[in-house]
Amino acid sequence: MHHTILNVTHHHTSVTTAEANLPQFTEYLHREASKALNVLLAARRYEAPGQIFEDRQTHQMRLLDAPACMSHILYERLNGVAAGLVARPEDMPGCRFDFALWRGEPLVIKRPPVYFNPKTTEAERELRFEVDPLTFVEFGGDIDAIIHHFRRVERLGVQAIRRERSFPVLGAKRLRRVHPYNEPRKHRELGREVIPTFKLGARGVTGRVARARACREVTAFRVAHADARRMYRADEATTFPAGTYKMRVEHGADVAASGSNAIVTAPGLTLDEANALLSSSPSDRAVSTAPEKVVDAFREEAVRVVAEDRIVFGDAYEGTVGSKAFFSSRGSS
Repeated sequence: MHHTILNVTHHHTSVTTAEANLPQFTEYLHREASKALNVLLAARRYEAPGQIFEDRQTHQMRLLDAPACMSHILYERLNGVAAGLVARPEDMPGCRFDFALWRGEPLVIKRPPVYFNPKTTEAERELRFEVDPLTFVEFGGDIDAIIHHFRRVERLGVQAIRRERSFPVLGAKRLRRVHPYNEPRKHRELGREVIPTFKLGARGVTGRVARARACREVTAFRVAHADARRMYRADEATTFPAGTYKMRVEHGADVAASGSNAIVTAPGLTLDEANALLSSSPSDRAVSTAPEKVVDAFREEAVRVVAEDRIVFGDAYEGTVGSKAFFSSRGSS
């Protein structure tokens, strides 16, 4: 787990999986959260809606380089700020994450008073966060330098949003008073938008070349997967392309190994592998330019981010019952 934050109507979570189990992780997280929220609402004398998460598929996106990891975690952290909900990420109700947790100190989570059975559930659990492996390698394993730069780019990001925002911040106190069934006045995503499957932070010629390669790989995967699915349904022998998950896990289908030139479907580094990589090839690494690239990119996009991410609640301060709220998940891998 690298980072997670709740933005009232959805969550952003960044993880690296050591096994091919991201779908199971997402299913478990959303199932348990949905059950617990229904029990909590009933305990607070609200009508439990049953369905908490909406019908759209969870958005999962592959982060392919260190600038992409940094910029996306920055976006996750600043999402509530850009939405006009709070002035700073740490003001978001329930936010307990701090970049210093990457040093290894666990976040202690106490058992909620509802849903979790005290006879079978521990009174406390520890949640440990780790810096993402790509950023870890980018900074030569210097955790303190990583924390310093993340705090700096977050501060500069808040300043960029503040300059572009033309509407007042709702604030944590008023945010806590929003009725649980009070939906935003308009959905931020209107449909038919491009849903990215990967993100590259590299810019310039290098970034354009890598992005073009990744796009061709995704297109080729979709074509090959569709062809393999047709053959499978026709009971013909076939092998699904590298990166196929559901057919392998649920149906035992054959899946090809990832190619040597793969980007999106290539296995990513774990933190243990990143440590081993740095240990086997020690070198005097130059100071990373990723933070400056991330800050420059965010400054360029601040206007669009503020415009697209704004959340406005109808009757937000009065607690008027609106239509049932559905929480859309926005995870990133």
